[in-house]
Amino acid sequence: MILLKERTKSVTHRVLESLNARMNLPDEEKKKYENQVKGFEGEKQFDFYMTQTHPFGIILNDLVLTYRDTVFQIDSLLITNDSVYLYEVKNYTGAYFYKEESFFAESGYKILNPLRQIDRSATYLHNVLLRLGYRLPIYSVIVFINPDFQLYSLLPNQLFVFSNQLPKYLNTLPSQDVPLKHERLELANKLKEFHNKNYRPDNLPTYTFDQLKKGIVCPNCFSTKYTTTRQNHFCTACGYKETNRQAIERSIKEFKVLFPDLMLTTTRIYQWCGEIYSRQHIRIILKKNYQSQLSRHMTYYSEN
Repeated sequence: MILLKERTKSVTHRVLESLNARMNLPDEEKKKYENQVKGFEGEKQFDFYMTQTHPFGIILNDLVLTYRDTVFQIDSLLITNDSVYLYEVKNYTGAYFYKEESFFAESGYKILNPLRQIDRSATYLHNVLLRLGYRLPIYSVIVFINPDFQLYSLLPNQLFVFSNQLPKYLNTLPSQDVPLKHERLELANKLKEFHNKNYRPDNLPTYTFDQLKKGIVCPNCFSTKYTTTRQNHFCTACGYKETNRQAIERSIKEFKVLFPDLMLTTTRIYQWCGEIYSRQHIRIILKKNYQSQLSRHMTYYSEN
């Protein structure tokens, strides 16, 4: 098994995670954040099963691709010599019913039909592969990863895999009996190149720099309570430790996710970190990791 693209939190997840630590999120946005966390946990659990089974092929996680100006997302993709396996991972809990081509929670609320979601992704992926010159069958699989999920009125011939079925299903995948074709690695690398890491959905909440709480957010417990020494930054809420450089670099990345259109300057990062580190310290780190630019007698930094 070749893991060509590891799983990372989506932009929506990262934005909501930061906002949840730096402002009072409205209930609707907080619910979205909780769903992002739950979904990511389910996907990581799926990844664990995959690493335990070691299916033969190339795995790409969290792909964001575009076909004719339409963006579609793929939870996991497995490319083998003869086929492509497209996985949609759902971490639903509780009882659901399938009727009239729709999914209903036990409460009666209707949810997005994952069959339509994965069919949409499979259609666009087929066209992307065709455009790249590949004709490979695509097998779509919806994985319900949570053991506390039940689906009633299941239609026959729908490719759903439930938590208790996952180990057995993964063992049916191709094993390494012949070498992986070079063309498949070429295809996987092309798809990785096409991944849109800068994609930002339109439904992100609105916020401003001045509106958000300043300081360095702990990556473990999301507290901004801290103490520092000459070398290290400590979270006083959970004890998480990192170097001062790591804390600043991580906060710069967080700033860039939240404010992709704002200039990256020493003063902004000084303020963003809660003014606990000197401007000189921050400037040194910015110069080391980014390319300095001059605009109207003001220095800002961009990707190298």
